[in-house]
Amino acid sequence: MTTETAAGSDYEVLLRAGFPYEKTLGMRRITWYPIDIEVGPENEVHCLGRFDVGGSIRTVSWADKDLGGIGGGWTWPSGMAQDQDGRLFISDEGAHNITILRTDGEEVARWGEYGTDVGQLNKPSHMVFDRNGDLLISDTQNHRIQKFSADGKFISTFGSFGSEVGEFNMPWGVAVAPGGEIVVSDWRNDRFQVFSETGKPIDTFGSSGSERGELSRPAGIAVDEDSDIYIADRGNDRVCLFDRNGRYVEQFIGDSTLGEMGRIYILTNLKVLRLRDMAHLEPIKRFKSPSSVRAKDGRLFVGDYGCHRVQVYKKEAYRLSADEVMDKPAVPNLFTV
Repeated sequence: MTTETAAGSDYEVLLRAGFPYEKTLGMRRITWYPIDIEVGPENEVHCLGRFDVGGSIRTVSWADKDLGGIGGGWTWPSGMAQDQDGRLFISDEGAHNITILRTDGEEVARWGEYGTDVGQLNKPSHMVFDRNGDLLISDTQNHRIQKFSADGKFISTFGSFGSEVGEFNMPWGVAVAPGGEIVVSDWRNDRFQVFSETGKPIDTFGSSGSERGELSRPAGIAVDEDSDIYIADRGNDRVCLFDRNGRYVEQFIGDSTLGEMGRIYILTNLKVLRLRDMAHLEPIKRFKSPSSVRAKDGRLFVGDYGCHRVQVYKKEAYRLSADEVMDKPAVPNLFTV
């Protein structure tokens, strides 16, 4: 994705004023192992928990109140997407199918079957709806992205196994940019790729490692209204931010404080209260195998899988037009002024 192809990014420069940590939602025993998350209209967060066998969805409010659980009957749930009607779509790697739920827990339908032919699935993981309301699915073990209508009718597919441009080795996260481009985290290739709406390769970014711009088993992916790209760099216990041109900007490593339900739990459990008082708190703040990211209304929501919670960051950035900034210098340097 470049400035020219990012149709939803109508600015020359994005002044990045800050991206501070805001709050933590959920806790162990409530939001167990959130392998994927979705954010509702009131910033309530649906957490798809994946356990040793099966899983369920637990929802927490923006005020960090437990709103209860729904779903179940899955073998190895992996991904979740929400349509414009508020219905939740859940992918099941173990059953190779998709479940549709209403947020009150009513099951609407299940569709999908195991196989390698077009329209069949082999360990589907993350999903996203495109601008037409069709569902893009990371068909992970078939090393491709498939598009279906919401009721399960096959539409199209792109990708194949490999490490060349346009090929995948177990794609996981999939997101849609404001301009319609499809962005995919290529898990075993330690990179992410950008495609047109029709699946034509545009560009590839990232390589294996833990340095700036490098990735280790990238999982969930999201694109915000500025076309910034967020990747759950799971093997490096961080989230990486890339701009609309694929340039690495910064990382998030986790800054968690206790949320409301965590404070209540600890204050009513004397043993946990004493142990926390004796603990080294620095590691407790950090991400552990983050698997999912969502960007909504200037906020970044991170499914902190290994710590059973969601960490939230608040973006402060300002779009500037070409006549508000100087031309690009031949040798750019940034000094604190």
